[in-house]
Amino acid sequence: MSIYAYALLVPIASELVLPLGMERNTELVYSSGLAAIVEMEISLEAIQATDERLLQAVLIHDRVIRELFQQTPLLPLRFGNGFTSQETLLNHLEKHQQQYLETLTYLADKVEYTLKATPCNLLDESDTSDARGKAYLLAKKQRYQTQQAFQAQQSEQWELLNQLILKTYTNVICETRQPDVRQIHFLAQRNNSTVSTEQFSLWQVQCLHWQLALSEPLPPYHFLKNPLI
Repeated sequence: MSIYAYALLVPIASELVLPLGMERNTELVYSSGLAAIVEMEISLEAIQATDERLLQAVLIHDRVIRELFQQTPLLPLRFGNGFTSQETLLNHLEKHQQQYLETLTYLADKVEYTLKATPCNLLDESDTSDARGKAYLLAKKQRYQTQQAFQAQQSEQWELLNQLILKTYTNVICETRQPDVRQIHFLAQRNNSTVSTEQFSLWQVQCLHWQLALSEPLPPYHFLKNPLI
């Protein structure tokens, strides 16, 4: 059995509503200016025994972090962090305390957004079913040229989107998770409501060859570097 760790945070004066974990309520473990949200007596082998249990555990891990993040800034931990004892956990927190506190201080007023960009397909409205000979070849050539021009515009709009985001935000990560689906992660101020209104509308208007979707404010998953994450 392990002590399963979900997140780190700076203790606050107001009382947190601690979420239900995988099997029981989560708890706070304190260590000189830091606190860890944990769940006691979790078998890492058991929660990964089948694909179904693993998926359920991953979803619960994410839910716990998001519920806590709505209440207070935190450092979300990677899935699967377990400690053999409370002493081992406390030793780890004390060893890396300065690094964790510096990161928490830096991210205290920030949230992460994920912008998902899916390329649109060019609608082919031409009808070449009755075309023959030169007319058919001409129509096929024109369709190819239109497709090439569309893809060139799509590439230009993707570069423009990156420039627009980098112009406003300094912490930006771009990645391609699936073929033809791209994601941009960026940090914004926690109370910046314009991200999901004015700026998003501007991005979509200037990138009509892409279907954009903006996430809700998320914990800073992609902007953490430390031994636990």
